[in-house]
Amino acid sequence: MERNFTDENIEEFLRRNTDSLQMRPSAKVWKGISAHLNNRRRRMGWILGTSLLLTTALGYYFINESAKNSSNPTTNSNAKTEKSVTSKTSPAPAVNKDLLAANFPVKKKTKISKGSEQNQEFTFTQTLLQRNEASVQNFFAPTIVDSYFEANPVPANKFRHSEELSVVDPLSIESVLNSYKPKAKKFGWQIYLTPTVSYRKLNDNHIEDIVPHKPAFGFELGVAAKYRVASNAKLRAGLQFNVNRYEIKTFDSYAQVATIRLSNRNGTDYVRSVTNYNNFSGYKSNWLQNFYLQVSAPVGIELKLRGDDKVQLGIASTIQPTYLLGDKAYVISTDYKNYTQMPNLVRRWNINTNFETFVAYSTGHLNWQVGPQVRYQILSSYLKKYPVKENLFDFGLKVGLSFGKE
Repeated sequence: MERNFTDENIEEFLRRNTDSLQMRPSAKVWKGISAHLNNRRRRMGWILGTSLLLTTALGYYFINESAKNSSNPTTNSNAKTEKSVTSKTSPAPAVNKDLLAANFPVKKKTKISKGSEQNQEFTFTQTLLQRNEASVQNFFAPTIVDSYFEANPVPANKFRHSEELSVVDPLSIESVLNSYKPKAKKFGWQIYLTPTVSYRKLNDNHIEDIVPHKPAFGFELGVAAKYRVASNAKLRAGLQFNVNRYEIKTFDSYAQVATIRLSNRNGTDYVRSVTNYNNFSGYKSNWLQNFYLQVSAPVGIELKLRGDDKVQLGIASTIQPTYLLGDKAYVISTDYKNYTQMPNLVRRWNINTNFETFVAYSTGHLNWQVGPQVRYQILSSYLKKYPVKENLFDFGLKVGLSFGKE
């Protein structure tokens, strides 16, 4: 008997019928996977919310402590000033007349009184100690100034009031130094680093359930210029680099053809590519990593909500025009069965935005700024003609450092 079947025909038959013989998980399995992923997201949300509350509480605590510490030196300096003024205004010790007369030679000097021609002799010591006696007369005739003061005497309480003012509010060196505040610079620079955790959000919840993924660590590095426009507001602009990563669960399998349907103005087009990654089954599970390297120019505003020259609590937000420098992205086929690389479907220009809260602490020459931030990608990672829309968002802890007094 002739043999009409060959090994090639059997292999071709198996390849054609493999898809229909695949075992697919039930809806209960997919719901379990979705619940597991949602629990992980809830935990991450609780962690981020707790960190935000702790940062805010620590900011209020440090601000209150700084206010207390700044009030204590002022009180101590006022007490020291009052003591020094009291010691300076204490009565002088009595002068020993005999000792003063013994140390100074006696000189005779003739004075002519106005009313008579009688000569009187006074020693130099007597002149110093008894110049207010009635017997001492002025040799010169009274002037116009003297007559003015005699006609318009100055009240004694006026001198007493000026003496009290000088005692209560003296112009000491400490008071001048404490009251002087250097003018803050309007322009400053800051460098910052932010460890981040990256996620992705798809436009369809059904796709989220059948395309499991997990976050991965990335980072943000940049430099910013700040310009003060008000006592509690600064404009900021700079240059920053971002690395975003997340992982997709898939299976290694034999070579398959992945078909992607594209929609454009001219209608519908199909792109096909050979791939070894299957979304549902295979001989070994695997995790694919989507990687994006971006450069952006953030422009925004920074507001100080509360604080003093040492500790501040504030918020900031920016809009970030972004360009994609490099990527390694896997896209899913139209039937959600396969993953393949399509570099020409990835969007190069995008827009991101961020929001952050921070606690700033100044040591004089260094200014630290620490706080949580979230960054969201407004446009999809892929071109408009690709039906699946993906938006990236990152959570991170930003640490900034600037030099000099701001």
